[in-house]
Amino acid sequence: MIKLLVVEDDMLLDEAYRRKYASKYDVRIATDGESGLKIARSWEPDMILLDIYLPGKLDGMDVLREIKKDAKTSKIPVLVITNLPDAIERVMTMGAEKCFMKTDVDLDLIEETLDDLVAKSER
Repeated sequence: MIKLLVVEDDMLLDEAYRRKYASKYDVRIATDGESGLKIARSWEPDMILLDIYLPGKLDGMDVLREIKKDAKTSKIPVLVITNLPDAIERVMTMGAEKCFMKTDVDLDLIEETLDDLVAKSER
């Protein structure tokens, strides 16, 4: 089963992601940047859904930067979710696969994007 790591501190969104994607993906949730990075390195997910605003020492930008500079995790596609319109260009230049605005989160659109990533990786 395809492994999806969700790094998100909003418990309602965590539950929504889990319910929506658990039938297709092995979903693990991290609620802060430190645990998200630790899980990414140890579990080696196939995809990561990453929030920018996270509690703790590492925010989503830090997590993305660390994931992309680590040879073990650098090839993992990262979908970023943010409330900051001006962060979109920045995360894309940092190596994010796609960026969604949190105010417009559409679980079906995210699922389509995840499915597209899976299809690409199987080619």
